[in-house]
Amino acid sequence: MKNFLYLFLFVMAGFFCVACGGDEAVTTPPEEENNQTSQQEEAAGILQSLWNTTPLSPQDNERLQVFDKIQGLADLCSADYFEDYLNSSDQLAESKEKYDVLLSVYRQAFDRVLDEVANDVVEEGTAHIWMLYNMGYVIKTPSGCFAIDIMHRWADKLEPYLDFLCVTHNHQDHYDEGLIEAMLEAGKPVLSNYIAEGKDYTSTVPTTYTIGNFSIRTSITDHNNSGLSNFVTVFTIDCGADSNHLTLMHTGDSNYKPSQYTNILGSVNILIPRYAPNALTENNIIGTGSGQTQPDYVLLSHILELTHISAEESRWSLPMALERASQIQCDQTYVPMWGEKLVWKNNALKSE
Repeated sequence: MKNFLYLFLFVMAGFFCVACGGDEAVTTPPEEENNQTSQQEEAAGILQSLWNTTPLSPQDNERLQVFDKIQGLADLCSADYFEDYLNSSDQLAESKEKYDVLLSVYRQAFDRVLDEVANDVVEEGTAHIWMLYNMGYVIKTPSGCFAIDIMHRWADKLEPYLDFLCVTHNHQDHYDEGLIEAMLEAGKPVLSNYIAEGKDYTSTVPTTYTIGNFSIRTSITDHNNSGLSNFVTVFTIDCGADSNHLTLMHTGDSNYKPSQYTNILGSVNILIPRYAPNALTENNIIGTGSGQTQPDYVLLSHILELTHISAEESRWSLPMALERASQIQCDQTYVPMWGEKLVWKNNALKSE
């Protein structure tokens, strides 16, 4: 009887973990025979439902239902819990992912991007664009691959597949120190306005770079927060002839002052702005005037940033994002979600 009791207590102790929804300990079931927990299977189902839709049809009923599920999970996830997960050891982080649906969604979305970035063969005249998390994007053309504002628990795994990395500013939700270090150790360019080790690719003034077939222009702008002047690099990138000259502009947390957009293109195929806390200032840089650009598409980002506490602290919800997207002065404004891929082909964005 005593031996049975010890065995029972040992088994039960192995099933405790912290839930994303709060600080209380919860029991977790044994892993399934296929080595996936029920939480991982639920996450896979959510993502498959998401990836059966497309950001290019934002009002699709199935997509809205998936957004509701993800938003519900995010609403239960405290910023403190997510920070603890980010700072956990690899082994502990992977354990948390097994028994937390939202963290499993976050991890499985990353794994999909990593696999596709590593293995996609990009046709001549096209480009593949992945939304990873927050304002993090990876772009792959027939001849190269780069990323902007990558912040993710497993970001350093991307290094072998990137030719260069862009970082808009020195805030933790826009960069990953492990990925930056891996890129620098590999001798790969990291473009920023603050990284001393970046050498020829660090500049606090508007600059133009050429890396392979990519032409990169930078403008230096204020941050949304008062007091952070000349803090954010806006990147405008021509991806080269083999991508059919896909052009995009990524604003980071810019304050959208056209007078500071001094080194941009008058039109771009894709504009990637953040959801602006000073409402609808995104539209300040859309147009044909000085310091403005005319985009074919807008991919509104900085949504569900889980290290932020609430909407008042810039954790914008998916419903808020869809509402704001409808107010951007570009008819083709969309809200991509974690792990989604878009393909630039024949001068248009498509889903695969």
